[in-house]
Amino acid sequence: METHDVRELVAEIRTRIRCDSLVLSSEFLRVDGFLNHRVEPEFVALAGAALAKSYADAQVSCVFTAEAAGNVIAYEAARRLDATALYAKKGAARTMARALMRRMSSPTKGTEQNLCVSADYLGPEQRVLVVDDFLHQGTTSAALAAMVAETGAQLVGFGFVIEKRQSRGRQALQRFGVPIVSLAIIESMDPSTGQIVFAEE
Repeated sequence: METHDVRELVAEIRTRIRCDSLVLSSEFLRVDGFLNHRVEPEFVALAGAALAKSYADAQVSCVFTAEAAGNVIAYEAARRLDATALYAKKGAARTMARALMRRMSSPTKGTEQNLCVSADYLGPEQRVLVVDDFLHQGTTSAALAAMVAETGAQLVGFGFVIEKRQSRGRQALQRFGVPIVSLAIIESMDPSTGQIVFAEE
């Protein structure tokens, strides 16, 4: 895997998504068998390698995500970038120092929650890559990027395993003025056939 370029990794990731996911509707894709419930280390390694290669020259020092689905992706990308992995928790623990909080809604769960992170782990010396498993409407990643800005850290980019193009999350994140890398951009999904059409195919 180490010798593969990003295009080869992306091709393998898309093949795995086609084979192992379930199209529930034109909007929702079930990937909990290998990515965000039961986790397959081989798939996470592919995604982490592709994201790390995409940002190899960005001098990333911190890979930032939200609890919990993005954690394994953030860890693997951070490991390969020789960076630290940091995740915003759902709610502030009593032991959290200098907690920053953003209240946000989850489009997939239909609930609201608080995302919290300690400002002790973000600051002007950090170059931050925000990652997650999905780019849907961009709500979570925008909240994380706002936390980065509040601490004076430098946001260098966003990275996602799967992007749902029709949800327009990319447009919501473009205001931050940094690169947005999605490994598998879904153009459309058909629940009657299970077909997934990726962008640029």
